[in-house]
Amino acid sequence: MNGGCMGQKIQKILKVLTRTQASRKNQLSQASRTVYTKEAKTVRIDGQESIRSVAFLVDGMHVVTGGVEGKVRCFRAKDGREVGTPLDVRATVSSIAVSRDGKWVVCGTNCGQVTVWNTNSREEAMEFTAHSEWVRAMDVSPDVTKIVTGSYDRSVRVWSFPTSDESPRGLFGPMEHDWSLAAVKFSPDGHLIATATWCRSSIRVYDSQDAHLLVEFSVQVTSSENHSLAWASDSNRLFALSRDGNINCLDVHNGTTLSQWPIHSSTDSRCIALACDGRLIAASAGSSVSFWDTTTHKQIGTIIEHTSLIASMAISAKYDIVTGGGKEITLRNLCDMLPSSYYEDVSQSKVCCAGFLLMANYFVDFPQAARRHTKVENVDLRWTCESPCI
Repeated sequence: MNGGCMGQKIQKILKVLTRTQASRKNQLSQASRTVYTKEAKTVRIDGQESIRSVAFLVDGMHVVTGGVEGKVRCFRAKDGREVGTPLDVRATVSSIAVSRDGKWVVCGTNCGQVTVWNTNSREEAMEFTAHSEWVRAMDVSPDVTKIVTGSYDRSVRVWSFPTSDESPRGLFGPMEHDWSLAAVKFSPDGHLIATATWCRSSIRVYDSQDAHLLVEFSVQVTSSENHSLAWASDSNRLFALSRDGNINCLDVHNGTTLSQWPIHSSTDSRCIALACDGRLIAASAGSSVSFWDTTTHKQIGTIIEHTSLIASMAISAKYDIVTGGGKEITLRNLCDMLPSSYYEDVSQSKVCCAGFLLMANYFVDFPQAARRHTKVENVDLRWTCESPCI
């Protein structure tokens, strides 16, 4: 293809994208103050036994769950249909983490074990003993080279991620704490690890490269298993839900509290989940969930209800929210419940990303251009990253 012809094709693509974005912008502008008050479509799933942890796979179209049953199950988000055979962990699953590349599901149990599953083969890749007691919290580093675990034995350990040639090695720890762990989370850039104990006022931030303690906050988080902390995408701010029903926004570099505001109830406050673009945060208390603007701290949308005490919660890049607790898992789409201004960037980013991929065909190999995406259907993208491509 000569340069002139290629230039003409690119100009045509740009014109189409410009018109599409202008039309979409006009639609969003008209709808920006619209609050969707219609009842959201709800997908309810029988979780078999008491649910302790739920998480989205990176495609946003599947949910993995675990609990007292001792199995990890996978369900389709759109209709709740179970996919494949349950993975037998043989112990209560207390926490689940999904690797950023989408290849691994890692779960911690009440026996101190950590099990790593391959999402492609749906086979157990590795099991190892991480602690002498209950693994209450766990996370996988963004580059999928480390696993951090927090236990009822009051310690945090950092492990190398297992490979086909090498079993996990203890890299750091035990990092001793004054009470059992409620949460451990890698920062989005992978440089920091946040930990929290549930019966003492202590949130700590460590350097993930050498386990050096950098800062400590006096905040007593909720007792939920790994759902009381959420990192902002800039890796500078950490959100924490305290037992008194307040969301705390912490500056991890200056060691200061940037803001604090109460959620809808202080009774049985348990979980928080941050939307992928960081504009809103969900908080649970008892069996209900409220939504909050992270900038204005104002409540948005309506409160939603689960059938029992919520033990775990997550939000996908497609703005689906899953809540788990008791014997039920519930799925809803936030676009049915929130002002459109909170999810318009997601729709705009689909157009931008689609245009990038169309033009990329003229410059580079498609797989390289699309390395952040797993599937393209027309102009709808299935993200594998935590935040939309903007």
